Amino acid sequence: MAFNSTFVALVLSIIIMFCLHQLQLAQERLVLNGQRYADSRLLRFLVAND
Repeated sequence: MAFNSTFVALVLSIIIMFCLHQLQLAQERLVLNGQRYADSRLLRFLVAND
């Protein structure tokens, strides 16, 4: 019985860690896309004119 509950806990922790990893990747992609958008669309308006 103890082995079964340990196995279930390990499987659940692997599933949770995979989900958290995917969430972190999605967040990093969102930040990078926001930076690219700012670089390509917004920074051109901040150029100082001499």
